[in-house]
Amino acid sequence: MSDTPISRHVLNRQRAARRHSRLVDAALARASTYAHPAGRIVRIETHISVVYLAGRYAYKIMKPVDFGFVNFVQLDARLRCCEAEIRLNAPFAGPIYRDTGELFFDGRRCRLRRGVRGDVSVVDYAVRMRRFDQRLLFSNLLSHGELSTVDIDAAATKLAVSHRHARRAGRGPMAPAARLGTAALLREQVLAALAPLEADPRTAHAVESAALRATCENELARLARHLDARRANGFVRACHGDLHLDNIVRYGRHALMFDCIEFSDELRWIDVTCDLAFLLMDLRAHGHAAYAHRLLNHYLEATGDFAGLAALRLYVAYRALVRALVAMLKAGSPARSDAQASAGAASRYLALAAGEARAMREHAPWLLLCHGFSGSGKSVASRALAELSGAIRVSSDLERKRLEPFAPPSLDALPPGAYTQAALDAHYVRLVAHVRDVLNAGYTALVDATFLKAAHRARFAALARELNRPMLILNFHAPQARLAERVNARARGPRDASDAGADVLAAQFAQADPLDEHERQRTVDLNTDVEIEAFSREPWWAPLFSRMRAENGGI
Repeated sequence: MSDTPISRHVLNRQRAARRHSRLVDAALARASTYAHPAGRIVRIETHISVVYLAGRYAYKIMKPVDFGFVNFVQLDARLRCCEAEIRLNAPFAGPIYRDTGELFFDGRRCRLRRGVRGDVSVVDYAVRMRRFDQRLLFSNLLSHGELSTVDIDAAATKLAVSHRHARRAGRGPMAPAARLGTAALLREQVLAALAPLEADPRTAHAVESAALRATCENELARLARHLDARRANGFVRACHGDLHLDNIVRYGRHALMFDCIEFSDELRWIDVTCDLAFLLMDLRAHGHAAYAHRLLNHYLEATGDFAGLAALRLYVAYRALVRALVAMLKAGSPARSDAQASAGAASRYLALAAGEARAMREHAPWLLLCHGFSGSGKSVASRALAELSGAIRVSSDLERKRLEPFAPPSLDALPPGAYTQAALDAHYVRLVAHVRDVLNAGYTALVDATFLKAAHRARFAALARELNRPMLILNFHAPQARLAERVNARARGPRDASDAGADVLAAQFAQADPLDEHERQRTVDLNTDVEIEAFSREPWWAPLFSRMRAENGGI
């Protein structure tokens, strides 16, 4: 570097930042710095922050760095970031985040105190958090085989609730700039993630061979109006922005999502589906596609946001590209001890992005209609099928009880007027609209309804013909005594989305329209008089999977 005034200034600033970091690091590594018992202090470092685990708390400081996208060189910038982190993480991880504290000089020693006074002795600021067991991070639970479906459902529920109550772009006095969340900005972000991967000789071939640039550009152009319409309709909101497995923790019976993006409005004010896509992508990248399928379907049950699926594959590919880029930056020099592991992670993420690109170009979704009387096991079995296959389940019972868009369905029994012929016809019209969104997004639609009326089946058969999609009817059946037993047991159990009781079952037997000859040709019979665990195993679904393979399709 030439010895110019500018270069000397940069060098001096870098030296000052390193001296400052050493001072802060030494102070926070001492138990005497804290106003409470600290025990053995554990240090966790990222590229822009350091976290110190001390006693029952964790303290996070921002490094005095300038990476362009984030600049924490000035002390007041680090204070603003700490205060923003407390405020912005509250919807996702409120029980964890406590307050901002000061690291200050007490004589010749540094100490940490709660609150912000801003006097001249302040050295730095720290976010104080309630410490949690690191073993309960989703990433650690997953690696030890301890992440459960209960955890996945808790994460989906927490994310849906947080998204539902998040501030919307363009609403209120604190609304962000009009550019945030637009199709134009997303295009810049996707191409900015692609460019360095195309230029890096370690990743260039993988990016080029998967036609990632061409596919992403085509999708961005095709979806531009959709993306901007989503923003106009309130689906660009104050999101988390960094939902990978290292940022989610099991907290009792709940899942908390900490360390959201606080330094960039462009990365945080995004479509809710883009936020969801990050976690879906990371689960799949770690080899747990079934958990990703479950997460997606549980989130859709909670929100009914089937229209958001249109851009989901693009978002998943984008998130995978970002993580591949981060992994390559971590790999750095081949001499680094973790270079090989980071390069391997980048390859996994790029392979996932390539898979999404192929799906965007070549998707061939099916329309699958569940058919059967109440108590036939349709709902339990179809949930299991969605988790096994990646199909998107659209539940008639849940959608009937969703009173407004993006709201959770009510489990209260509906009045008799909700089941008149006119009300049922209107309900099936809404179901057709949801299923159209699913199919147009390139996903197999699995419709959980009785479909006992020929007219209702005909609506969906017409949709399949219109969209040129293959359709099958899944005929779930069991002995009549078993149906009655299940319906009565459900009535005695906890509240359920279904209102069907013994009287409804009797009416169904009296009024059902049998499948005609043409429908029987498109029907797969599934005997549900089995143990419930059978639904979660692929062999039970062999008749369906064999039929789909025979017709050169697949879920």
